[in-house]
Amino acid sequence: MVLRGDDGYRIDSYSDCGVITSDRARPEVADLALVLAAIVVMVMGTIGVSRSSAPPDPVGWLLLVAAGGALWFRRPWPTAVMWIVIATGLAYDLLGNPGAFSTVAIVLAIFSVASSGRRWTAIAGVVATLATFYLTDLIGDTGHVLNAEGALWFGGWLIAGFLMGEVSRARIDRAAAAEQRAREAERHRQEETLRRASEERMRIARELHDVLAHSISIINVQAGVAAHHLDTDVDKARAALKTVRDTGKQALRELRSSLGVLRDSESDIEPPRAPSPGVSEIEQLIVATRHTGLTIHLRQHVDPDTIPPDVGLAVYRTIQESLTNVTRHADAGVVTVIIDQRPDTTESSAVVTASSG
Repeated sequence: MVLRGDDGYRIDSYSDCGVITSDRARPEVADLALVLAAIVVMVMGTIGVSRSSAPPDPVGWLLLVAAGGALWFRRPWPTAVMWIVIATGLAYDLLGNPGAFSTVAIVLAIFSVASSGRRWTAIAGVVATLATFYLTDLIGDTGHVLNAEGALWFGGWLIAGFLMGEVSRARIDRAAAAEQRAREAERHRQEETLRRASEERMRIARELHDVLAHSISIINVQAGVAAHHLDTDVDKARAALKTVRDTGKQALRELRSSLGVLRDSESDIEPPRAPSPGVSEIEQLIVATRHTGLTIHLRQHVDPDTIPPDVGLAVYRTIQESLTNVTRHADAGVVTVIIDQRPDTTESSAVVTASSG
């Protein structure tokens, strides 16, 4: 659907896809076509009605052309053009020229004022035109509003011009409002996309921190063990290096899973991602951490199938971070991990205690 307003804008509305665009039409071409059409209609119509009466004098013809030509300036100065065209029509009527088609320019001028949003000015133009033309025709005993039929046609065209201007303005306002809503929706969509991207970056950053901190801590400890027993106990050194290798593999798997979302977003194929760790993987985590020399006791009263993935991941990361801190900073030899699930809620709690015993 294409709407053309008197303000020179063309608004294309595509309701099926919700896209509304607007661009500046070429008002010069439209105005020139309107001016020429108005002059041609007024001149040809006046020639037609002049067959049964005296034609306009040269001044009358000049006034007709001037009224049509004034419409060229209706966009920047619609109110001034309306009053000028009304005054020109009054002068034409006072000279006793044949009427009817001389009011075409007045109707178009009132339409322009109404479509530009100046409702009360347009109403004032309609009232002033009716009143002054009636008084002029009454005093001069000439014109086309002396009889009821002529006055009815004259007033009807003026009101029609005003109403068409109001309809045009309403359509443009609705289209502009729809365009504004589309822009707001697009802005909100972009803000929501940025917010989600920021949250995803924060999630990846937390994942990387948890994975790297825990894995590097274990690798550091086991590398120290391997270096210490390299010359004295080859089996212990080999076991420590195996733990380093297994821990590195596990860290790489989790890194690939976390960084998979950073692949080209334009790809239609979603990158494969490993499942996020949860309560079920805590035993594997504890087994890997025991290689650092800690004695770890696990007490859990949970049903992994009933725990939501987000809660399970939070519990896993909490225990992973706690074990990492114990490995790096605590002078402890025994660690107790307690995981409890309340029967009346979906929340789970995890407690990690460490002692030097």
